[in-house]
Amino acid sequence: MKKYQKLIVNLVILLLATVLIAGCGQSPTVTQSAVQSHVDQIKKNGKFVVATSAYRPFQFHDEKTNKLIGLNIDLAEAIAKKIGVPLEVIEIPYPSLIPALQNGQADIVIAALYITDQRKKVVDFTDPYMETGMILVVKDENNAIKSIDDIDGKVVGVKAGADSEKVAQDLKAKGHNFTIKSYNQTEDYLLDIENGRLDAVINDVLFQLSYNKDRPGLKVVGDPFTKVSVGMAVRKGDKELAEVSNTVIREMKQSGESEKLYQKWVTGK
Repeated sequence: MKKYQKLIVNLVILLLATVLIAGCGQSPTVTQSAVQSHVDQIKKNGKFVVATSAYRPFQFHDEKTNKLIGLNIDLAEAIAKKIGVPLEVIEIPYPSLIPALQNGQADIVIAALYITDQRKKVVDFTDPYMETGMILVVKDENNAIKSIDDIDGKVVGVKAGADSEKVAQDLKAKGHNFTIKSYNQTEDYLLDIENGRLDAVINDVLFQLSYNKDRPGLKVVGDPFTKVSVGMAVRKGDKELAEVSNTVIREMKQSGESEKLYQKWVTGK
């Protein structure tokens, strides 16, 4: 009888040891998976996925190769290099950029996003890497519109879902009486004002400076409506990717690379 009792005790000890060993083998894996950073996951995936939407001079298609180029593409390349993986850029409609980030379709949004309190509710931002603002643009020969006070009764082009549309809506809310015509792409409403189908457009000043250097014929009138900072959007709580991106921003500013990109893509100097 004692022989069987001893055998049973030994079996119980062996079973408990097996359970403990298995538990010890699994716990680090589960813990590591739970706390694995987004940057580690990007390295594991073997690519840095950036969501963007065509918007000159930040990101636009080369007329010869149709490849996406621009200031933000160069910036994205620098971050991908810092992480140590290839860059993959996905181009999607502007209003879908933040949803694409939230649902995991992209690691980051680099698309000349204005840093706003409204957007901060749903995403986190990197440090600003550029300052800009919205301005009113008309044809060179248009001397009737000299400021925002002259657009009542006019047709004004904006980009759908973008800050230009919000500025126009805010102006109407303040009592200005004009017609807003929204477009999917900024280039489309600039083409329409060039062809006389619009009286004015609201556009980003950096975009307009870049556009004017290649296609003169439009001018800025009045003062900027806004002065805002441009940043990159990451998912809420993604502090590590934000810091990696901030490191790249700081290094590019210190090395003078940021100024070179500005001259290359914006002013053309």
